[in-house]
Amino acid sequence: MLVVGLGLYNVSARQGHLPGVSWVLHTAYKNAVWLRAPSEEEVPDLTPSSLIDLGQGHYENACAFCHAMPGQSRAETALSMLPAPPHITEAVADWEPRHMFWIVKNGVKMSGMPAWPSQQRDDDVWAVVAFLTAVKRGERQGEAQTELSSGGDLAGETGSLPLAPAEAVYRDQCLNCHGRDGFAGGNVFIPRLDTLPAAYVAASLQAYRSGARQSGIMQQAASQLSDAQIAALAAYIANQPREGRAEHEIGNLDPELVSRGDVLAHGGDEKANIPSCVSCHGPASSPRSDRFPPLAGQSEVFLRDQLKLWKSGRRGGTDRALMMHEAIPDLTEADMRALAQYYASLPPSR
Repeated sequence: MLVVGLGLYNVSARQGHLPGVSWVLHTAYKNAVWLRAPSEEEVPDLTPSSLIDLGQGHYENACAFCHAMPGQSRAETALSMLPAPPHITEAVADWEPRHMFWIVKNGVKMSGMPAWPSQQRDDDVWAVVAFLTAVKRGERQGEAQTELSSGGDLAGETGSLPLAPAEAVYRDQCLNCHGRDGFAGGNVFIPRLDTLPAAYVAASLQAYRSGARQSGIMQQAASQLSDAQIAALAAYIANQPREGRAEHEIGNLDPELVSRGDVLAHGGDEKANIPSCVSCHGPASSPRSDRFPPLAGQSEVFLRDQLKLWKSGRRGGTDRALMMHEAIPDLTEADMRALAQYYASLPPSR
């Protein structure tokens, strides 16, 4: 009490720990991770390059300042922390994917390592773990995500001219994952933005910013956006030209499932007790409410994952979410796969 009450203990980050304290803390950290990490059976497939790209995009935005990219040095400010955050290649060296998952999801108290913003979206966490695992295997050596998925930076389009405010926000918050055109290079784990109306984009960003819709990746991206920035960004995204489809995914669709999904989407199976999807999400000859996202042309993987999130009650956050919560309970896993394949088979539309 005397040491604490009089401030005798020096908390300066310039003052190292007493001998042995660092060993005790690091040993406690390692043993805590080993005890609490999930089992090997819970580790999903982390090899798809699209999943690794998604994790890298978030890592560059939220983690690289402290841990750097492979082949790059850490910022001097990060090195002045106590303890200093390890370089990414050092940080992943001694851990298996299941251990990395626990660390990324839970963080490490009193070390500067934050917990994942959302505790309801483990799929987001696994994307980052996929990237970290690829780094450990030596498969990612510091190449920029913007080069991988977007073909260059927006600044390259304008030369030395300053970017418009909405373009600048898009470059800083969206480009790494969604690419220049909002199509994300056809990444099947990332929603395409080029088909979405401005009102839906704005409502989604507001839901992520408030935490009403959960996603550690998107909550980080939207957390510091103002209302004006969200409105400008939504308008900018809605005005992007539509791209094609991810042709490699189209070839993997099952015609029977696509046909089954067509029936379900149009409410043609009364026994399934599933409302018509096209009533809100199209495709249709007349415009639908711009608060509903068109689904045509989204990837089968993304659509299936979102339907599973709806089914588990972990998706929503806008004023239209109640309608989906009412529609989703009777969908089976087979139904969700069929619907996802049907909408993935359609050309993109707004």
